[in-house]
Amino acid sequence: MMRKALLTLGCLAAVAIGPRALAAAPYLGVVPQGDPQAASSIVHGTCAACHGADGNSVSPAIPNLAGQNYNYLLKQLEDFRSGARNVLPMSILIKTVPELKGDQNIRNLASYFSEQKLKRGKTAGGAAATITNVTAEQGYKIFEHGIRAEKVPACAACHDASGTGMAPMAVPALDGQRAAYVLQQLEQFADGKRHNSPHHVMAEIAARLKKIQMTAVADYVSLMEPGLMLGTGPKSYAAYIKNGATLPVPGIPAAALRDVKAAH
Repeated sequence: MMRKALLTLGCLAAVAIGPRALAAAPYLGVVPQGDPQAASSIVHGTCAACHGADGNSVSPAIPNLAGQNYNYLLKQLEDFRSGARNVLPMSILIKTVPELKGDQNIRNLASYFSEQKLKRGKTAGGAAATITNVTAEQGYKIFEHGIRAEKVPACAACHDASGTGMAPMAVPALDGQRAAYVLQQLEQFADGKRHNSPHHVMAEIAARLKKIQMTAVADYVSLMEPGLMLGTGPKSYAAYIKNGATLPVPGIPAAALRDVKAAH
């Protein structure tokens, strides 16, 4: 059932976007073309103050960039530069990055941060993050199955069941992202403040979610680990079931949850 749903959504997306739109997008399906070392001076002079020199942000409201998909990073940098995405201070800071032929500087930045190691399960202050079982369970169900009654598709359909996104299509990884940032972006998509997702698909989806549902998804993805999910982690269904017996909520370490007994 899930496989059929994913295939159906994929086909609908292909029809909606169309070959011309795909061909016109320079961030789709490209092999990383930047030089991470060449971005070092820009990172330390401009980016590190907010995102950290290693891409692990210094504030809950600022996104982690470490390990993010290159294509997604490239698209966002291009959108900030063109004005398709307008957020302070990024819309100002991007203008301080010298423009090189082929946008080489922002390609270098995208390569740099995509190669950094994400520090999972940590708050901006470095402490381990925790959420309740109830919230985690609700977030998991929306992420993996969607909300049929509200016509909300599963987040996993595009962001993958492991939360690692769809790199060639510039779909971002969500696993380990700051919960406060994810919630903020869902709210901005819903109220129209952010509108740079392809064909406004995120705006349509976010507008169908209640605040409590957005919060649950944001909390869930902030702590999910791909290595605990089927395919990315366990390589057989039997191993997944055995692994899941020790996890109150799939994809999240038990130590990251409070009120473990209350989940069931």
